[in-house]
Amino acid sequence: MKRLFLILAGLAIAASLPTTAQARDSKRFCVFDVAGASGYVYNLLKNYRRKALQYGEDLTMMPYTDEDRVRADFDAGRCDLIAVTDMGVRHYNRFTGSISAIGAVPRYEDLQVLLHILSSRRVADKLEQGDHTVLGVAPMGAAYLFVNDRSIDTVEDLRGKRIAVFEGHYDARHMVEYVGARPVRAKISNFAQLFNSGEVDMAYAPAAAYEVLEMFRGMGETGGIVRFPVGQVTVQLVAKKGTFDDEFVAHSRKAVSRLYSEAMRMIRQYEDTVPRERWVEIPASARQGYQEMLREVRIDLDNNQSKLGQLAAQVYDDDMMTILRKVRCYTNPGGQECSSPDRE
Repeated sequence: MKRLFLILAGLAIAASLPTTAQARDSKRFCVFDVAGASGYVYNLLKNYRRKALQYGEDLTMMPYTDEDRVRADFDAGRCDLIAVTDMGVRHYNRFTGSISAIGAVPRYEDLQVLLHILSSRRVADKLEQGDHTVLGVAPMGAAYLFVNDRSIDTVEDLRGKRIAVFEGHYDARHMVEYVGARPVRAKISNFAQLFNSGEVDMAYAPAAAYEVLEMFRGMGETGGIVRFPVGQVTVQLVAKKGTFDDEFVAHSRKAVSRLYSEAMRMIRQYEDTVPRERWVEIPASARQGYQEMLREVRIDLDNNQSKLGQLAAQVYDDDMMTILRKVRCYTNPGGQECSSPDRE
């Protein structure tokens, strides 16, 4: 009888202990994806949710198609963890929000190296700013220019063109004005509509927008997508400090970085879906010139004394800009900037 009592007592104690399969109370994970629960970002993060469960956190995923609403609910305490674009993250962390700096991550190889760095402990302190912490960064795809005129293939051709620029994307607005084009204020929720209705001549977005947001409609017969990344769009996970313990945060950053291959598979599928004739190819001889022009735009931000210039300069974190330059010179050591005296 005594032995039976001990066995039952042991089972009761064991049942009360948390295991990888028995997570803590569920937390609300609010995910921004323009396509909602059917979108590739939402479905990519289902894999992250499964990994989080193994680390003892049960996340209830909630899809959002409006990024402003995600941030509002997060700020109001209705979300414990959010997944938003780097533009959205700029409200919480300038370091990782600078990843989308104009032309600063030209190749997916650069992004892969960068995401490996961000998952390491050596930059962990940079992922903590104010009351918030970044729990991981994953790719959403390079941002390309969608144009309604395929003949636009030089910087001079951009003069006078109307380009959709997201609210708060001061660096992009600065670039548009720098090349003599006309910025038109847009939101993530309406930029595709502006392009499709002909209210703007150009808009920048990942190639997935061609199909998901039907941006082929705005191209008409003469438009296309310029195959030259003007930036990288990422999805970033953010929580308030203390929501998750340090061990989970470290696991989370590693888990998100390991989504790279799956994310790139989805991104490549969308890029391959775009008909070949829709791509506007930039000659290899011109690519270096474009890249140098974008670097000059970024450098000009520091020296520009206009109100807009100063607003644009404030969105870039100096430490991140230095890391991005080192990454570019690691993957492309022959780049002009790698020996330039005015390095970032």
